[in-house]
Amino acid sequence: MRDYHKAKELFRDVIDSRYYFDSTSAEIARYKLENAIQERNAPLIFLIGDPGVGKSYILKLIDEELKKKSLSIFIDHPFFDKRDLLKILYEAKELEFDKNINFNSLKEKLLVEYKDSKHTIFIDEAQLLNEEQFELIRILGDTKVFQFVLSMHKEEGSLILQKKHFKSRTKVVVEYGKLHYSEVYRYIQSILLKENHNEISQMFTLKNAKKITKYSVGNFRTVKKFVFTLLTLLEYAKKNGLRKYSKINNCLLQMSALEIGVIHD
Repeated sequence: MRDYHKAKELFRDVIDSRYYFDSTSAEIARYKLENAIQERNAPLIFLIGDPGVGKSYILKLIDEELKKKSLSIFIDHPFFDKRDLLKILYEAKELEFDKNINFNSLKEKLLVEYKDSKHTIFIDEAQLLNEEQFELIRILGDTKVFQFVLSMHKEEGSLILQKKHFKSRTKVVVEYGKLHYSEVYRYIQSILLKENHNEISQMFTLKNAKKITKYSVGNFRTVKKFVFTLLTLLEYAKKNGLRKYSKINNCLLQMSALEIGVIHD
């Protein structure tokens, strides 16, 4: 029995490491990030890629793995001032943060506490940081004590890397790419089969995946949104006895593309 409702929920835009997809771009990025984190030769590691390709997904996955054996700090909304970042670092070490102590004294105590501690500080959406925040990260990175992984959108990230804060600094830059249509096909199949939606998985062909990839430009988030929408349309057709739309066809694919706004009427 085709349960489109349950199947579509698997493609909601949420980060769940159980459904990590080992695309070529994801595995390359993961390998480079894990190596850079383990080697600790560069205090600043940058992950750049277009919005929606899967940067947050891979960071969360690595963060979860690191938490099992070392201190890992994940900041997903970087709207902090200088003291806010120090407060986060204090709390991660279960240290008392006294807001009345001056900034330099707070920083010096952190250097002592973190010096011999294996740790990684992830900052997602780092392109949202301002000049003062970037300068603080640069200063902390220069101490060789702190290790930062900064995830940024490709366009803004490329410009940020040219700024004086980072241009001449020792760093690792990892770029996250897009999905090939064969990977989109494998992704859809793997997610559906994992939850025993065998009949629905058989509805998707490589030709369908090629169309989905074309509409989504190989963007992971857009692929998920597209499949979610497509399954919603199939669910509606089933409930309302619309036999014409009981199978995946070009019309349904185009309707899905229109619905999520990747093409316009």
